[in-house]
Amino acid sequence: MDVLDVESAERVAQGGRARHRRPGLSRRWLRAGAALIVLVLLVLWYVLSRGHTVHDPRAYPGSQSQDLPGTLRRYRLGLPDCATGSVRYHRYAQWEADAFYLHFAGDRHCMNQFLVLNGMFLTGEPEESAGLPFDPKTTAGFGWPQDHDRRYRSVHRRPVSGDPLVDVDVALYASGESTEVYLHAGIV
Repeated sequence: MDVLDVESAERVAQGGRARHRRPGLSRRWLRAGAALIVLVLLVLWYVLSRGHTVHDPRAYPGSQSQDLPGTLRRYRLGLPDCATGSVRYHRYAQWEADAFYLHFAGDRHCMNQFLVLNGMFLTGEPEESAGLPFDPKTTAGFGWPQDHDRRYRSVHRRPVSGDPLVDVDVALYASGESTEVYLHAGIV
């Protein structure tokens, strides 16, 4: 009688086919499968989260995705109904920089409603500037006038205690009964 070793006995019992399993091989496949599932879920999450961003047609190109009502609330500003048809805006928030630009056109009554609604009153000697008092590199991208012969009346609203502190500068351009309001607000 021949003596068989354990490996030979297994081969005979399985019909001559031996299974060679390397320890840990199934664990590697399990890890690779789990990593693949996590990667697929991350890609799916990214695609779905980017797909639901609705672009507000009133926003200038490059504006961040927050809608206008949410942005106005963040900057503690109000917009009268008479301004909603012509309003355009841009919001930029990155680390410490948090800026909001807004423009609309209307009649003098609409401009006055906007100023009163936001606690900005024209008192004393009018403060005027030649050209818009905002960064021309930024505002040129919005198509705002860069003409230094154009005179603007300026209004400034200083931050009051609260969270967040909002600093607002407004430039008003009047031509006859029509007016244009240009606004820059920042969180300080």
